[in-house]
Amino acid sequence: MTDTRTPAPLERLRWETLRLEGSATVRHVVLNRPRVLNAMNDRMKRDLHDVMGKLDLDPACRVVIVRGEGRSFCSGADLKEGSVNPTSSVARLMRRSASGKRMRELIGEMAPITIAAVHGHCIGAGAALAAACDFRIAAESASLAIKEVPVGLTFNGVIADTVHLVGVQHARELLIFGEAHPAGKLLDWGYWDQVVPDDQLVAAAQAFAERLLAVPPIPAQLTKLSIAAMVRALDRPVFHADPAGFALSARSKDTSEARRRRAPGEAPRWQFE
Repeated sequence: MTDTRTPAPLERLRWETLRLEGSATVRHVVLNRPRVLNAMNDRMKRDLHDVMGKLDLDPACRVVIVRGEGRSFCSGADLKEGSVNPTSSVARLMRRSASGKRMRELIGEMAPITIAAVHGHCIGAGAALAAACDFRIAAESASLAIKEVPVGLTFNGVIADTVHLVGVQHARELLIFGEAHPAGKLLDWGYWDQVVPDDQLVAAAQAFAERLLAVPPIPAQLTKLSIAAMVRALDRPVFHADPAGFALSARSKDTSEARRRRAPGEAPRWQFE
């Protein structure tokens, strides 16, 4: 039997790890795990996928601003869930990685234009979330790092977006060394569209959204979707391998070695297996 019930208004819906604010035309999706600096767990991935899917189907929604509650945008994957436990099965590791991949694909391909408003820590999964958005505005406090390689992991899902944003050579530096970079440096590299004082971040994102509202909606969305289709077609040779690459690297002996505490001056003993 067909379910003919009217869906609940978005204002009445609740998510465990997110909060929805803003107006019908400009929605704010707020990451809401401030006690752990908005570390991304499996629940947050599912919540993001759910809310973005609903906003994608909402004809009134023109712009979505993604931001974080508390001191940081997102401090990366929640390691307390054991998402990179080398003893986990390959299937389990692949499923966890695939859920993040689906969420980022949806954000990149949804009709409303997306803006990441980033402050504080923006690490790993947080950087991937910001990169999946159409525009990125950073507070002066924003510090971005993609730390997977130094801890023995691959993160194919962020490679393509990073290359598009900063170019091949800067992407190598960001992705291979995993060092934190201040907002001003990444503004020069092209990662951020704007850098503003921390107390002006939300207002700056809202002002950017208002600029978008002044543009005719149909050609704006069609242009966004055409760009996404072109970019994703080039990305898929790398992006599709993200779950398998993550599982392979997570099970590697070198991942355990990367995390092993070593004496000062002791060199790592890589086994390449």
